[in-house]
Amino acid sequence: MKKGEIYRGRKHSDAVHPIIFLSEKDEDFFIGAMLTTSSLYKDNILMSKEHFETHNSIGKEYELQFQESHFVKAKLIKKREWAPFTKIGELSAAGLLFVETNIDSTTEQSWEHYRQD
Repeated sequence: MKKGEIYRGRKHSDAVHPIIFLSEKDEDFFIGAMLTTSSLYKDNILMSKEHFETHNSIGKEYELQFQESHFVKAKLIKKREWAPFTKIGELSAAGLLFVETNIDSTTEQSWEHYRQD
């Protein structure tokens, strides 16, 4: 996995939403940002079409394109047990900069902990 790549976790796992890979954590976890189309939560940040690559390096179109996409503002601890992961998209350089600039960079937390705040 590389920073800015977007993955979907194994079916029937807790990885319901696409995940932007941000960094390694340890052998059991990595740090990611969650993508959603929901604007219901005030902390979800709307992205733009320019934040997403449309094709991979060999010209194949990515499964995930901009679809009124938002990202959850938290650095989330993601479980490697949700493997296998499938790469479904990638952020552009501008998209990665946008996420890194706007994400809460102070705390890595689980989804459950984030939802309690």
